[in-house]
Order: sequence, then structure tokens, then C-alpha cells
Amino acid sequence: MSLFGRVKHQGRELTSRALERHLRLGVTGLSGSGKTAFITSLVHQLTQGDNSGNLPFFDVVQQQRYLGGQLAGQVLAVPRFPLEQNLQYLQQEPPVWPLSTTGWSQLNLQLRYKAGSGVRAHLQSHSELALEIVDYPGEWLLDLPMLTMNYTQWCEFSWQLFSKAHRAETAQPFKQLLQGADINDGSELYVQQLTDSYKQLLAQFHQTAGAYLNQPGRLLIPGELAGAPMLQLFPLLPEQASQNTALAAKLTQHYNSYCKHVIKPFYQRYFSTLDRQVILVDCLSALNAGHAAVTELQQALQLILQSFHYGPSSLLRRLFKPRISRVLFAASKADHVTPEQHKSLTLLLQQLLQQPLKNSQYQAATTEAMAIAAIRASASGFVQVDGLAQPCLSGTAADQKKLNYFPGEVPATVPPQAVFERHKFTFLPLQPLPWHGTSALPHIRMDHVLQFILGDKLR
Repeated sequence: MSLFGRVKHQGRELTSRALERHLRLGVTGLSGSGKTAFITSLVHQLTQGDNSGNLPFFDVVQQQRYLGGQLAGQVLAVPRFPLEQNLQYLQQEPPVWPLSTTGWSQLNLQLRYKAGSGVRAHLQSHSELALEIVDYPGEWLLDLPMLTMNYTQWCEFSWQLFSKAHRAETAQPFKQLLQGADINDGSELYVQQLTDSYKQLLAQFHQTAGAYLNQPGRLLIPGELAGAPMLQLFPLLPEQASQNTALAAKLTQHYNSYCKHVIKPFYQRYFSTLDRQVILVDCLSALNAGHAAVTELQQALQLILQSFHYGPSSLLRRLFKPRISRVLFAASKADHVTPEQHKSLTLLLQQLLQQPLKNSQYQAATTEAMAIAAIRASASGFVQVDGLAQPCLSGTAADQKKLNYFPGEVPATVPPQAVFERHKFTFLPLQPLPWHGTSALPHIRMDHVLQFILGDKLR
């Protein structure tokens, strides 16, 4: 895009932002929390599922003021969220989940509605809201806490993490490799060899249940940075990192370069311009993985949320320094438990986010926590057991086996270590329900989500 084109585009965006006709939504969360499914469902509900039977708690639809949404054009250099491909995955027989995010992308919508009150309701036949939705890999999100640490501190943080029960055995071979490393060798080849070993360790952690904090994220998903020298980066043992050696000096240089040229621009370009935010959390998988995993999930969420700015959006702030004014914390995969467990799932999420919720509320952002399923993977019902009706789910397992079962109870608070030692949580992964594209995507509480995110802008 030419300089004139960029200035023109930014001018239109600033005007729309000033008149509150423009909203930028970030969908964030850790890898596997369901970001891709969430955005796919969100867009489909706004463009195809906009009827009161499907979205009963979305006021603008319930009041018959919603005139529809459609995909809008975007800058050609900006990667586009693969909506159509995702819908094709869901229409396959049997249906499969869309592929996870491997890079950042965006999708723009234009929403048209009738104003419910005020001058616009009398003078305008309709109003419009431009909605920008931004998606990016969870692995990149986890780099944000690195901005608050120097290289030595990052090494200490990393190895404290690697000493945890669910990581220590996996990290041992790389630890032994570093213990025998020549810390006076800062050559290109040697640093790359050690980086390759660390990359293998990160890949193993990525497959380890409950290992959420894997840095640097671009080492796992490099995107356009593949082959860049700054990705020759790994944490030395703390006693090595504090020494004045050729290897420590080179890694410190790469760390500082990574923070300056990768994390900061990413933060400034995507996060610092958000108006609303959805944070998806897969509490059930963490429970399956055990106490250490739940603890690390809580730690990861608290570190991430320290990087966001929450607060009310005055006119000047909307124009020049947008702040996140609404934050939705969503416990994803609520369809993997029976409906009477949704309240406990929400309470568990609230405990995991207790400190971040306090921080965001202190800065006057409006927050809410709820249990949702962006795209349903089960049907709920009851079975008779000894003459009593017991709740159950029916769905399809990953191996295509049909299931009819009770998945278990969700604890309303984080259980102590002793509970995990006595009891194994087994919330099963499920495939999406059959869907042929002729009806709205089945969901749980996406109407509540839309009302919270957009309701005040569509009045």
C-alpha cells in the first residue's frame, strides 16, 4: 500500500473510531483453547445465524433491529482468517475441527442495524459498525512476559519452570547438554546446534499436557522469521548466564534483538490497539493433566494479562491510545461436560483468573466470565439409572467411536495436590457434531458472548 493509501486508510479508521463505528476485537488464549473455532462461529453467527431462535440473548437480534452482517474488504497485505476453509472442515463427513492457528490473521465485518433510540433512530434508516477480528498463535502470545525480563532473568525463570514435576524428566537431556557445553564458544555453528536441541525440547513440551509456557514462541512457529539469527536463542543454566562468556554474550544479544524487533512490534501492532478482548481458557484439559498443569495455566494467564491495558475509552483514548474496555474470560469446551456442571466450570475459571480479574476491574474495564462452546460437539440428555434420571452426553470420540456417558464433575475451585493424587480427571476430546451448512452452527452461549462484546455498540 502506498503512503497516501495508508494515510487515507488510517484517517477513515480514526474517524470511525471517534464516532464509535469501529471496533477491534482480539481473540486470545493459549494453544488448544479453541480460538479458531471461536472466530469461525462468531463470524457465522453474525452473518448466517442471526435469528432470535438461535441467538435469544443477543438484544439487537431479539428486538429485530439487526439487519445483517457481511464480510468486508481488508488490506491485501494482511493475512486473511480462513473462514471458508474452516466451514468446509465442519461440513465434511465425518466433520473435523479446523486447523489450529499457525500465523496471525484478520477478518473484517460490516454489521448493519437499526438504532433502538436517540437521534439516529429517527433520522437514519440504519447504522453500521465495522468489526475487526484479530487471530494469532497462542505460542506468540506467551512471548509477551519476556518484555519484563532481561536475558539472565529469563534463564532463571525458564529453569525454575523446567524443574516442575511435569517437565523435569523431559528437560533433563538438554540440561545435561548445557552442563557439558563450551560456554566460551559463540560461533554461529555451535549456537545453532544448541538451538536445534532446545527447539526439540520445546516441541516435546508442546506435546506435554499442561506445559503452557514455551518461550520463545517463534522458535516453535517462526512464521516469516524462519532462519533469522535472532531465533538462535535458548536459556543457559542460571549459573552460566551470569558469567561473562562468548556464548552468554551472543545469546544476550539475540534475546534483546528478539524483544526489540519481534515482541515489541507484535505487541504494538496487535495488542495495544484492541478495544475489546476475548480470552479463551481450556480448564478441562488442565484438570486432565494434573495439579502442576493447573498451576502453570494460572501462572501463564497472570503473566499474559499483565501485558494488556484495561480501562474506559474516552474520545481521545479511542483516537490515539485505545484501551480495552470490555474483557470476556471464556471457559471453552463447555459442551464436554453436562449442563449442570457449567456453573462450576465458570467458578473454576474465576478462581484461576482471580488476580487478573481484580486488576482489570481496578482499572475500570467491564469484565465477565462464562462457560461456552463456540461449536457444539455433544448433545446433552438423561439416562435412567436405578429409576433415577442421570445427566449424560452423547458425542463422537476422536477415533469416531460413538459415546453416551457422564464425563464427571467439575470442581468449582482448584483442587489441592492430594485430590489429583487420588482422582484422575478424564474429560474426553470430542469431534464436532454433524453440520451441513444449511443452519446456524450449534453453540452454547454465543448469544451471551455477542451481547457482552457488541451489545452496547448496537443499541
